[in-house]
Parts: sequence; C-alpha cells; structure tokens
Amino acid sequence: MTGHARPLAAIAIRQVEKSTGASRNALEQTAALVALGYQVVIIAERGNSALVERAGARLVKTWRWPFKGARRRFWFNQRVQAWSRRHAPALLVSHGDVETPDVVYLHNCVHLASHAINGCALPDNHEVAAIHDHVLRRQRFRRVAVNSRMMGNDLTARYGIASDRIDISYPGYDPRQFNPESARAGRDEIRQSLGAASEDFLIGVVTSGNFKKRNVKGFVKLAAELDKTMPGRCRFLVVGKDDASPFQQLAQNLGIADQFVWRSTINEVERLYGALDLFMLPAHIEEFGRVALEAMACATPVMLSAGVGCAELLEDRYPELVLDAMDTQGWARCAHQLLEDHHRRAMLGSELSTLARHYSHSQQQQKLMAEFKALRSADA
Repeated sequence: MTGHARPLAAIAIRQVEKSTGASRNALEQTAALVALGYQVVIIAERGNSALVERAGARLVKTWRWPFKGARRRFWFNQRVQAWSRRHAPALLVSHGDVETPDVVYLHNCVHLASHAINGCALPDNHEVAAIHDHVLRRQRFRRVAVNSRMMGNDLTARYGIASDRIDISYPGYDPRQFNPESARAGRDEIRQSLGAASEDFLIGVVTSGNFKKRNVKGFVKLAAELDKTMPGRCRFLVVGKDDASPFQQLAQNLGIADQFVWRSTINEVERLYGALDLFMLPAHIEEFGRVALEAMACATPVMLSAGVGCAELLEDRYPELVLDAMDTQGWARCAHQLLEDHHRRAMLGSELSTLARHYSHSQQQQKLMAEFKALRSADA
C-alpha cells in the first residue's frame, strides 16, 4: 500500500485491559489488522492508552452511561455508530455489544450459560442478553466468530444464524510463556510452597474466578471421592479471585480441608501448571477455557468437562479426558487411573503439548489474518 492512505479499521470493545481474555483478543486482532496494512482504532469506554499504542492502535474513549443496566450497552452501541458515521471505517469489528456490517466476535453465550449454571432462563432485562439479542437477531453482520463449536451450535439454534456465517476461532496461547521448560523451572520449590511433598499428587483447578461457573463445588466433591481410593496421597489446588468460603466449608464438611490450598491469581501461572500432576476444569460451561490450553502446552495432563470449549480439541483423540461435569465418580475414577500410571501421564503430557502447538498465538494469528483478508476481498 505504499503511496496510498491506509484503510481504517475500528475495533469496538467496551473495555480493553490486558487482564481479560476479550482484551487479549482485541489486541491480537489489532496486530493482525496492522500486519494487513490497516490503521487501527480501538473504541472503548475504558482502556489503557499505552497498552493500545504498543499494539499499534489508537484508543478512542466514549462517554460511559453512568447507570448499570442494558441501557449502558445500548448507549455504547449508539456512540460507536455515531463515530462510524463520521469516520467511515473500512472495517468495523464488534465484540458483541455493537452492530456492524462486518464481523462480530462473541466471547460468551449468556443464555446457554444461564441454563448450564442455574438451570433457568435469564430475565428479559438482563443487560448482556438484551444487547446480544439485539445484535444477533438482526444479523446485519457478514460473519460472526465464536470461541468454540459449542457456541456456534447455540447461535444457530437460538438465532437461526446459518452455520456457513459462523467462524470457529479458538483463542491462542503464548508459547514463550507456556512451555514445558518454563513450567517446570523450580518445580520442587513451587510444590513445597503449596504443601505438596515429593510423594504427593498435586491436582488443581486454575481459573480467573467465578467458582460457581467453573464448578469448584464439583471439584471439592470429586476430591473427596478420590481421597477414598487414594487416602492422604493427594493435594488439591484452587486458583482464582472469588469468595472461596462456601467451597472451603464444603471441604471441611467432607473432611478434606487440610488437603486443599486456595490461591488468588498470579502472574507466573505457568509455574503452577508445571507443579501439577493433573489439571482439571469440571466447569458447567466455559466458552473456551484458555487455561486448559495453557496447561496442555506446559505438558500437564488435563481432564475437562464436556461443557468446556477447549474439550473440542480432545474429544476425538482423547475421549476419556472429556467427562460430564456432574459425574463425580467418573472424574475420581479417571484421575485415579492416570495418577497411578506414571508412564501414561508422561506420554499424555508430551502428546498434549504437541497438540497445543497448533493453537499458538502465531498459528491463530495466521487464521485471523486469513479471515480479515477474506472480508477485504469480498469488498473489492
């Protein structure tokens, strides 16, 4: 594009901060669009200007509606539409809260999640559901990208979106941070800090939080079941920002509280993956579950519920690692078999690490660039 003005691309996301998965996706999209020759603007209510600039974009902040509720998200949509009318971007990327003629990247299916977690529908005035319904029912976009096939199936069933308009875009991971060598640096020291002796098995759930969604209750129950067959041989780790007291009380009631360690989120999470003998994510629903992919990249064997999008990477080749979230005995039985078979665990960890490489940031970036190229070609 030498000698020509670069086309303008806008990414609309209400908040852009490195700590969230959606923000990371927006910054990854920025890098892909810059590489394709776009000048990129990120439109947000809240954001880190320095972070956005390092990604190669410019941050445009909109005024935030001061009251909670659906009106706040519809207001953001209106502000983005007004900006787009003034600046006429060649491409408008929405992160779910904004109408666009181009592509919507959806990070969660709130209706599906409500049924999975609470067993009931959301109220009509639910703020996220209201804007998602508005954007998805109108179907003004050309494409909608989702984090898993599970999400795509829900959009087809719920909104009648044709499957050929849905792109499955699995989130990637950073292989510079998440790899077997980095994960196992100082492994013995980390395990000792978590109360795990050399002969103990360390099993963990690592999350950002929301223990109800991630089914920490089920994890505590399966830990108690596993302790019946392997008494005193296992230690259990739960990581995430949430109120742990109800789950700690459950562990107390089941007589295994002294086998649990509870931690908030940490920066060098790869060292936790490396310290584990087995990673579990028994979530009721997880639209993808990047933590599971990260653990795999660190050569840590994983067990996932069928409600975790990342399980789609395992279900054909390793169906025994994908279980019903509520099958407490099944989880305990599978874990027991893996823990007692050192050779199987080592081989499995190596195979999962190799599998994860197909979903690194660079691999996913290439797919993302191909998606944006296809949109641009359709406009030509």
